[in-house]
This record gives sequence, C-alpha cells and structure tokens, in this order.
Amino acid sequence: MNASKRIGVLVGGLSAERDASMRAAEAIMGVLRDTGHDAVPVFVDRDVDLALRQTRIEVAFLALRGRHAGNGSLQGLLDMIGTPYTGSGVLASALATNRAKTKDVLRLHNVPTAPGYVVRGDATESLAASQGSFGYPAIVRPVATGAAMAGLIVRDEMELEAAVEDVLRVDDEVLIERVVEGRSVCVAVLDGMALGAMELGRPGRGGVRSGELLTPSRVSPARYRSLLQVAGQAYAALGCEGGACIELVLSEKLNEIVVEVDTAPLLTPASPLPRIAADAGMSFDELVGELLAGARTHAHGHRRNRRAVQIAFEGHDRRASTQSAAH
Repeated sequence: MNASKRIGVLVGGLSAERDASMRAAEAIMGVLRDTGHDAVPVFVDRDVDLALRQTRIEVAFLALRGRHAGNGSLQGLLDMIGTPYTGSGVLASALATNRAKTKDVLRLHNVPTAPGYVVRGDATESLAASQGSFGYPAIVRPVATGAAMAGLIVRDEMELEAAVEDVLRVDDEVLIERVVEGRSVCVAVLDGMALGAMELGRPGRGGVRSGELLTPSRVSPARYRSLLQVAGQAYAALGCEGGACIELVLSEKLNEIVVEVDTAPLLTPASPLPRIAADAGMSFDELVGELLAGARTHAHGHRRNRRAVQIAFEGHDRRASTQSAAH
C-alpha cells in the first residue's frame, strides 16, 4: 500500500442505503488505519463541498450507496477541486446510473441485454400505442438506478398501466423490458478483470441482496467463463474503473443477459464484491488496498488482479473436477 496519506472516507449520502454505507465506511476505515493511513469520515449531504475543503484530504475513498454515489455528480465535484477518488469517473458513473443509457451503450458494443423501451412522464402517445406488439410478461422499472423501487412484473395492459403510474411517482422515466427467465447472477470486476460470480437472492433491507457463490453444481466451467467474459465486456463498454458489480440473468435458453452495472458496489466483508474477491484469493484488506492504489489513475494492482482471476478460474475448474470424480 502507498505511503501514509490523509484519506477521506465519503459516507452517508441521501439515499435509503445510508445505513449500509455507514457499515461499509467503518470497515474501510479500520483497514486504512491499520495500514498507517489517517482515515477520517466525510459525511455526504448538501454541504459536502464545504466538508471536503475543511477536511483537507489527499484522497477520497467512496463508501456511498444510492444516487449521489453513482450518478457522477460527486465525482464531478471531486474532479473540480482536484481530489483523487476511488471508483469510476463522471461519465461511466452517470451512464451506469441510467438504465436506459446503459442499455444503449451495451447494444452499441454488442453486449447482450434484454429488449426494452422508455416511457416518459410527459409522453403524449398512449401507453397502449407505445407497448404495441412488445408483448407480455414485461418488467417495469425506474430508469434511474438510485430510485428506491424494485422491478414490477406485468402480464397485461391493466397491470402495465398501474405499474407505470407507480414508477412515475419515483422517477420521470420508466423502462419497460422483456422478461428473461433465469437466475440472477452478480459478477465482480476489479480494474477490468472479472474476479468471479455469485447467484443473487432477493433484495433485503435497504435493497441489499444476499447470495451464494457459484459452484460446479450450479453452473458449468464453460458457462462460468462466459459469464465473466460478458461482464468484463459490459464494464469496458461503459468505461468503468476500480470495482464494479455486473448483474446478469443466466438463462437456460439464451446467452447471458446484462441487467445493470453498479459502479459503486457496497464494501462490507459480507457484500458481493468482497465475498467474490475473497473466493478469488484476495482478502478484504487487499481489496481495499487495490481500490485505494487505483484512485483516479488506476495505474497499480493489475498484476495482482490478473492473478486473482487466474485463481478464480483454477479454483472453479478444480472444484468441478473434484465433484465429477466424486460421482
């Protein structure tokens, strides 16, 4: 890890995931202090610009969740005052926060994503005309990933109209997508290198989702490699940096489908990115060190990350061989 620095761990925010952010910041500051850094919390609210100037930090370590963590506004402020920060820059953060723009970019780069279209709150065309022959079932979600609302499955025009009205209460735009049946999977990517994957459970408190690491009994080595490859393509298409979590649907009939990209993944030892990194041979302390070393420039840590991916592949293939031999 670098020489001792004064690091501001940006925490809190204005979203429903504030409590999760506080837990992540506590874990991160513990690692930074144990390695000799002067780590101080910087609480993010509407006066964050003043707080950043008063604390006189050298590096900002983002431990936020929700809208201000991922939409590029905080990243833009840090760029303006010349403070390096962890994670993706303004453009990638803004694109990933907008599900419709994410989908547009993925299509341009031939990364598989479900068919869909956007309905705006001020649209003059009827919803029935917009839906046309798109078909059912469909999933209705806010375009903004920071909106505190899960996707709604609809099976007819009446359900569609009700779901769109619900979403328009929390966002100005609605994304309507075709439902792809399959398992929800999260792939962790660090500095462009896919570390591994886990199957996601249902959202819990604050929208945080639990999950189980993928094992040979759940997915073949070939499919596992394909998952990691598609996730890496999505990460690169948006221009992400640092750590990110790519959510995909693992379908039995279709290729892997990218659902969304999280450029500000939660950093607690029990959350997906650290758990997947640990399975690839990287401890939580090492993960925090990699993210810090890559703040803004992302010039360090690639050799270790490549080894971590190699460990992930070797470990998965070795478990598959062991299971096959047992049978």
